[in-house]
Amino acid sequence: MPPELLAAIEAIQSLPGIGRRSAMRIVFSLIEGGKTRVENFNHALTELVTRITACSRCGAYTSRGADPAATGCVYCDNPRRDSASLCVVEQPSDIYAVENTGEHRGLYHVLGGVLSPLDGIGPEELHLPELAERAARLGIKEVIVAANPSVEGNATAHYIADLLKPSGIRVTRIATGLALGQMLDFAETQAISQSIRQRVDL
Repeated sequence: MPPELLAAIEAIQSLPGIGRRSAMRIVFSLIEGGKTRVENFNHALTELVTRITACSRCGAYTSRGADPAATGCVYCDNPRRDSASLCVVEQPSDIYAVENTGEHRGLYHVLGGVLSPLDGIGPEELHLPELAERAARLGIKEVIVAANPSVEGNATAHYIADLLKPSGIRVTRIATGLALGQMLDFAETQAISQSIRQRVDL
């Protein structure tokens, strides 16, 4: 196999969820599509890394657009969102999984992971202090913890409850309709929707 072909296959295979056979099909499709397809693909990836950034308030992915200094997002900047409800997720990709359900019309807060003492990840390594500050400043009434159903996710949910409940904020956890260890952004929309509707108080 030519080294250029092998390098392209290995680069695509390094992406999560893509095996070698899938990577090979993608590379062959790019070759068969010709120079224009590759250039369009390259342009899209370049735009991705140069224009996509994290919202300075919630951590969701947002586009700099025409204004490089813009740091808001479609959730924080939308006056129609429920400003009394805040959904906490591990990663920005989890927001889209929740949005697809149509069950949450409030704001979001991205933690950037979960508590994991064995990996050296404590509250200061996550956006937990910012969560407490935002919840108080915005007058949040309910915080919905949508961390993945794992040991670390559950520990993080209970930490958030201990952090916010003294302030009178209702803290809920999505129900256990998701299997233990299942990633939110790979779960079926119906399962996530049911988990949100059947959320429980912490």
